[in-house]
Amino acid sequence: MPERRASFSRLLAALLVFAFVLAGCSANRFLYNRADTFVRWAIDDYVDLTSEQQRQFDADLDGFLDWHRRDELPHYREFIVSSLDALEGGVTIDEAVLISNAIDEAASRLQVKLVDLLLGSAEGLTDSQLQNFLDELDRQQEEYAQERLVRDDITYADDAADSLQRLAKRLLGRLNKDQKTLIQLRARELVRLDRLWHEDRSVWGVKLRAILGNRLPGWQTEIRVLGDTRSEARTPAYVAGIEHNGDVILGLLVEVINGRTERQDRRMRRFLADLIADIDALTAANVAEALVVK
Repeated sequence: MPERRASFSRLLAALLVFAFVLAGCSANRFLYNRADTFVRWAIDDYVDLTSEQQRQFDADLDGFLDWHRRDELPHYREFIVSSLDALEGGVTIDEAVLISNAIDEAASRLQVKLVDLLLGSAEGLTDSQLQNFLDELDRQQEEYAQERLVRDDITYADDAADSLQRLAKRLLGRLNKDQKTLIQLRARELVRLDRLWHEDRSVWGVKLRAILGNRLPGWQTEIRVLGDTRSEARTPAYVAGIEHNGDVILGLLVEVINGRTERQDRRMRRFLADLIADIDALTAANVAEALVVK
Protein backbone atom coordinates (compact mmCIF):
# COMPACT_ATOMS: atom_id res chain seq x y z
CA MET A 1 0.00 0.00 0.00
CA PRO A 2 1.42 3.40 -0.92
CA GLU A 3 1.75 5.66 2.09
CA ARG A 4 -0.15 8.94 2.07
CA ARG A 5 2.99 11.05 2.25
CA ALA A 6 5.97 9.50 0.53
CA SER A 7 9.61 10.04 1.30
CA PHE A 8 11.18 13.14 -0.23
CA SER A 9 12.85 11.43 -3.20
CA ARG A 10 9.82 9.25 -3.89
CA LEU A 11 7.59 12.31 -3.79
CA LEU A 12 9.72 14.06 -6.40
CA ALA A 13 9.72 10.93 -8.55
CA ALA A 14 5.95 10.75 -8.34
CA LEU A 15 5.63 14.38 -9.35
CA LEU A 16 7.81 13.83 -12.42
CA VAL A 17 5.76 10.93 -13.75
CA PHE A 18 2.40 12.12 -12.43
CA ALA A 19 1.31 13.21 -15.91
CA PHE A 20 1.38 9.63 -17.11
CA VAL A 21 -1.23 8.55 -14.57
CA LEU A 22 -3.92 10.60 -16.29
CA ALA A 23 -5.67 9.93 -19.54
CA GLY A 24 -5.88 12.82 -21.97
CA CYS A 25 -2.81 13.99 -23.83
CA SER A 26 -3.25 17.71 -23.28
CA ALA A 27 -3.37 17.24 -19.49
CA ASN A 28 -0.35 14.93 -19.56
CA ARG A 29 1.84 17.37 -21.46
CA PHE A 30 0.65 20.33 -19.43
CA LEU A 31 1.57 18.65 -16.14
CA TYR A 32 4.87 17.22 -17.33
CA ASN A 33 5.99 20.56 -18.73
CA ARG A 34 5.35 22.10 -15.32
CA ALA A 35 7.11 19.40 -13.29
CA ASP A 36 9.67 21.98 -12.15
CA THR A 37 6.91 24.00 -10.47
CA PHE A 38 5.52 20.93 -8.68
CA VAL A 39 8.98 19.93 -7.48
CA ARG A 40 9.62 23.42 -6.08
CA TRP A 41 6.31 23.25 -4.21
CA ALA A 42 7.42 19.92 -2.75
CA ILE A 43 10.75 21.42 -1.68
CA ASP A 44 8.92 24.17 0.20
CA ASP A 45 7.24 21.53 2.39
CA TYR A 46 10.63 20.38 3.66
CA VAL A 47 13.02 23.31 3.73
CA ASP A 48 13.04 27.06 3.12
CA LEU A 49 15.80 27.90 0.64
CA THR A 50 17.53 31.25 0.44
CA SER A 51 17.44 33.14 -2.85
CA GLU A 52 20.95 31.96 -3.74
CA GLN A 53 20.16 28.37 -2.81
CA GLN A 54 16.98 28.52 -4.86
CA ARG A 55 18.85 29.73 -7.95
CA GLN A 56 21.37 26.89 -7.66
CA PHE A 57 18.62 24.33 -7.10
CA ASP A 58 16.69 25.64 -10.11
CA ALA A 59 19.77 25.26 -12.31
CA ASP A 60 20.39 21.71 -11.06
CA LEU A 61 16.71 20.85 -11.47
CA ASP A 62 16.71 22.08 -15.08
CA GLY A 63 19.58 19.72 -15.85
CA PHE A 64 17.81 16.86 -14.14
CA LEU A 65 14.58 17.44 -16.08
CA ASP A 66 16.50 17.70 -19.37
CA TRP A 67 18.05 14.31 -18.64
CA HIS A 68 14.69 12.81 -17.81
CA ARG A 69 13.03 14.05 -20.98
CA ARG A 70 15.96 13.15 -23.23
CA ASP A 71 17.03 9.80 -21.79
CA GLU A 72 14.13 8.40 -19.77
CA LEU A 73 10.99 9.17 -21.75
CA PRO A 74 12.12 6.88 -24.60
CA HIS A 75 12.36 4.05 -22.04
CA TYR A 76 8.84 4.84 -20.86
CA ARG A 77 7.70 4.65 -24.46
CA GLU A 78 9.25 1.20 -24.83
CA PHE A 79 7.40 -0.38 -21.93
CA ILE A 80 4.14 1.34 -22.83
CA VAL A 81 4.44 -0.03 -26.39
CA SER A 82 5.20 -3.44 -24.87
CA SER A 83 2.05 -3.13 -22.76
CA LEU A 84 0.00 -2.31 -25.84
CA ASP A 85 1.50 -5.21 -27.81
CA ALA A 86 0.84 -7.60 -24.92
CA LEU A 87 -2.91 -7.00 -25.22
CA GLU A 88 -2.98 -9.06 -28.42
CA GLY A 89 -4.00 -12.60 -27.55
CA GLY A 90 -4.07 -12.06 -23.80
CA VAL A 91 -1.45 -10.86 -21.35
CA THR A 92 0.75 -13.54 -19.76
CA ILE A 93 2.42 -13.38 -16.38
CA ASP A 94 5.82 -13.54 -18.08
CA GLU A 95 4.98 -10.50 -20.21
CA ALA A 96 3.70 -8.65 -17.16
CA VAL A 97 6.91 -9.47 -15.25
CA LEU A 98 9.08 -8.13 -18.09
CA ILE A 99 7.11 -4.88 -18.20
CA SER A 100 7.19 -4.61 -14.40
CA ASN A 101 10.97 -5.14 -14.39
CA ALA A 102 11.40 -2.40 -16.99
CA ILE A 103 9.42 -0.02 -14.80
CA ASP A 104 11.50 -0.98 -11.75
CA GLU A 105 14.71 -0.31 -13.66
CA ALA A 106 13.43 3.10 -14.73
CA ALA A 107 12.51 3.88 -11.12
CA SER A 108 16.00 2.87 -9.97
CA ARG A 109 17.67 5.16 -12.51
CA LEU A 110 15.39 7.97 -11.42
CA GLN A 111 16.22 7.35 -7.78
CA VAL A 112 19.96 7.61 -8.42
CA LYS A 113 19.58 10.92 -10.24
CA LEU A 114 17.26 12.29 -7.57
CA VAL A 115 19.72 11.44 -4.83
CA ASP A 116 22.43 13.32 -6.73
CA LEU A 117 20.10 16.31 -7.15
CA LEU A 118 19.19 16.37 -3.46
CA LEU A 119 22.78 15.88 -2.29
CA GLY A 120 23.85 18.83 -4.40
CA SER A 121 21.24 20.96 -2.65
CA ALA A 122 22.03 19.57 0.81
CA GLU A 123 25.69 20.62 0.60
CA GLY A 124 24.75 24.27 0.95
CA LEU A 125 22.14 23.91 3.68
CA THR A 126 22.74 25.35 7.12
CA ASP A 127 22.49 23.30 10.31
CA SER A 128 19.15 24.95 11.00
CA GLN A 129 17.78 24.06 7.56
CA LEU A 130 18.91 20.45 7.91
CA GLN A 131 17.32 20.25 11.35
CA ASN A 132 14.03 21.54 9.94
CA PHE A 133 14.23 18.93 7.17
CA LEU A 134 14.80 16.11 9.68
CA ASP A 135 12.05 17.43 11.95
CA GLU A 136 9.64 17.34 9.01
CA LEU A 137 10.56 13.70 8.31
CA ASP A 138 9.90 12.88 11.97
CA ARG A 139 6.58 14.71 11.88
CA GLN A 140 5.50 12.72 8.83
CA GLN A 141 6.53 9.49 10.52
CA GLU A 142 4.37 10.27 13.54
CA GLU A 143 1.48 11.39 11.36
CA TYR A 144 1.64 8.17 9.38
CA ALA A 145 1.53 6.11 12.57
CA GLN A 146 -1.47 8.01 13.92
CA GLU A 147 -3.45 7.80 10.67
CA ARG A 148 -2.45 4.44 9.19
CA LEU A 149 -1.23 2.06 11.86
CA VAL A 150 -4.45 2.36 13.88
CA ARG A 151 -6.44 0.59 11.16
CA ASP A 152 -7.71 -2.92 11.77
CA ASP A 153 -7.03 -5.64 9.19
CA ILE A 154 -10.42 -5.27 7.50
CA THR A 155 -9.94 -1.52 7.01
CA TYR A 156 -6.43 -2.14 5.69
CA ALA A 157 -7.76 -4.60 3.11
CA ASP A 158 -10.58 -2.21 2.14
CA ASP A 159 -8.08 0.62 1.63
CA ALA A 160 -5.91 -1.68 -0.49
CA ALA A 161 -8.93 -2.66 -2.57
CA ASP A 162 -9.81 1.01 -3.12
CA SER A 163 -6.26 1.73 -4.34
CA LEU A 164 -6.34 -1.26 -6.71
CA GLN A 165 -9.74 -0.25 -8.04
CA ARG A 166 -8.48 3.25 -8.79
CA LEU A 167 -5.53 1.78 -10.66
CA ALA A 168 -7.77 -0.54 -12.69
CA LYS A 169 -10.18 2.29 -13.48
CA ARG A 170 -7.36 4.45 -14.86
CA LEU A 171 -6.59 1.68 -17.31
CA LEU A 172 -10.04 0.32 -18.11
CA GLY A 173 -12.60 2.91 -17.12
CA ARG A 174 -15.72 1.86 -15.22
CA LEU A 175 -15.43 -1.56 -13.60
CA ASN A 176 -18.22 -4.12 -13.48
CA LYS A 177 -19.45 -5.95 -10.38
CA ASP A 178 -17.39 -9.09 -11.03
CA GLN A 179 -14.19 -7.09 -11.43
CA LYS A 180 -14.81 -5.18 -8.21
CA THR A 181 -15.51 -8.43 -6.37
CA LEU A 182 -12.32 -9.99 -7.70
CA ILE A 183 -10.28 -6.99 -6.53
CA GLN A 184 -11.88 -7.18 -3.08
CA LEU A 185 -10.98 -10.86 -2.80
CA ARG A 186 -7.38 -10.38 -3.93
CA ALA A 187 -6.93 -7.43 -1.58
CA ARG A 188 -7.64 -9.77 1.33
CA GLU A 189 -4.76 -11.96 0.21
CA LEU A 190 -2.27 -9.13 0.71
CA VAL A 191 0.15 -9.19 3.63
CA ARG A 192 -0.11 -6.15 5.83
CA LEU A 193 3.00 -4.02 5.24
CA ASP A 194 2.27 -0.66 6.82
CA ARG A 195 3.82 -1.50 10.19
CA LEU A 196 6.85 -3.11 8.55
CA TRP A 197 7.28 -0.08 6.28
CA HIS A 198 7.05 2.26 9.27
CA GLU A 199 9.67 0.28 11.19
CA ASP A 200 11.98 0.17 8.18
CA ARG A 201 11.67 3.91 7.64
CA SER A 202 12.37 4.57 11.32
CA VAL A 203 15.67 2.66 11.13
CA TRP A 204 16.56 4.47 7.90
CA GLY A 205 15.68 7.83 9.48
CA VAL A 206 18.00 7.25 12.46
CA LYS A 207 20.91 6.46 10.12
CA LEU A 208 20.14 9.47 7.91
CA ARG A 209 19.99 11.77 10.93
CA ALA A 210 23.37 10.52 12.13
CA ILE A 211 25.01 11.12 8.74
CA LEU A 212 23.53 14.59 8.27
CA GLY A 213 24.15 15.53 11.90
CA ASN A 214 27.87 14.79 11.68
CA ARG A 215 28.53 15.53 8.00
CA LEU A 216 31.99 14.05 8.19
CA PRO A 217 34.20 14.04 5.08
CA GLY A 218 32.60 11.71 2.54
CA TRP A 219 29.10 12.02 4.02
CA GLN A 220 27.60 12.21 0.50
CA THR A 221 28.95 8.74 -0.23
CA GLU A 222 27.50 7.49 3.06
CA ILE A 223 24.04 8.66 2.01
CA ARG A 224 24.37 7.01 -1.41
CA VAL A 225 25.38 3.77 0.27
CA LEU A 226 22.48 4.12 2.70
CA GLY A 227 20.08 4.31 -0.23
CA ASP A 228 21.76 1.56 -2.26
CA THR A 229 21.77 -0.90 0.64
CA ARG A 230 18.33 -0.16 2.03
CA SER A 231 16.75 -3.19 0.35
CA GLU A 232 19.38 -5.52 1.80
CA ALA A 233 18.82 -4.05 5.27
CA ARG A 234 15.12 -4.87 5.33
CA THR A 235 13.85 -7.58 7.62
CA PRO A 236 13.09 -11.00 6.06
CA ALA A 237 9.41 -10.57 6.94
CA TYR A 238 9.25 -7.25 5.09
CA VAL A 239 11.04 -8.64 2.02
CA ALA A 240 8.75 -11.67 1.94
CA GLY A 241 5.70 -9.44 2.27
CA ILE A 242 6.80 -7.17 -0.57
CA GLU A 243 7.41 -10.15 -2.85
CA HIS A 244 4.10 -11.79 -1.91
CA ASN A 245 2.07 -8.64 -2.45
CA GLY A 246 3.86 -7.96 -5.74
CA ASP A 247 2.90 -11.40 -7.02
CA VAL A 248 -0.73 -10.97 -5.91
CA ILE A 249 -1.10 -7.53 -7.49
CA LEU A 250 0.61 -8.51 -10.74
CA GLY A 251 -1.56 -11.62 -11.02
CA LEU A 252 -4.66 -9.56 -10.29
CA LEU A 253 -3.85 -7.00 -12.98
CA VAL A 254 -3.28 -9.75 -15.55
CA GLU A 255 -6.58 -11.37 -14.58
CA VAL A 256 -8.54 -8.11 -14.73
CA ILE A 257 -6.97 -7.01 -18.01
CA ASN A 258 -7.54 -10.36 -19.69
CA GLY A 259 -11.17 -10.30 -18.54
CA ARG A 260 -11.84 -6.81 -19.87
CA THR A 261 -14.95 -6.05 -21.89
CA GLU A 262 -14.84 -4.76 -25.46
CA ARG A 263 -15.54 -1.26 -24.20
CA GLN A 264 -12.76 -1.51 -21.63
CA ASP A 265 -10.42 -2.85 -24.31
CA ARG A 266 -11.02 0.22 -26.45
CA ARG A 267 -10.52 2.47 -23.41
CA MET A 268 -7.24 0.82 -22.45
CA ARG A 269 -5.83 0.87 -25.98
CA ARG A 270 -6.76 4.54 -26.29
CA PHE A 271 -5.20 5.25 -22.88
CA LEU A 272 -1.89 3.61 -23.84
CA ALA A 273 -1.89 5.15 -27.32
CA ASP A 274 -2.41 8.59 -25.79
CA LEU A 275 0.57 8.07 -23.50
CA ILE A 276 2.74 7.12 -26.47
CA ALA A 277 1.57 10.22 -28.32
CA ASP A 278 2.36 12.35 -25.27
CA ILE A 279 5.90 11.02 -25.08
CA ASP A 280 6.42 11.51 -28.82
CA ALA A 281 5.25 15.11 -28.54
CA LEU A 282 7.41 15.81 -25.48
CA THR A 283 10.56 14.29 -26.94
CA ALA A 284 9.98 15.95 -30.32
CA ALA A 285 9.68 19.30 -28.56
CA ASN A 286 12.95 18.59 -26.77
CA VAL A 287 14.74 17.80 -30.04
CA ALA A 288 13.36 20.94 -31.67
CA GLU A 289 14.51 23.07 -28.76
CA ALA A 290 18.00 21.56 -28.92
CA LEU A 291 18.23 22.34 -32.62
CA VAL A 292 17.23 25.94 -32.02
CA VAL A 293 19.85 26.29 -29.28
CA LYS A 294 22.57 24.84 -31.49
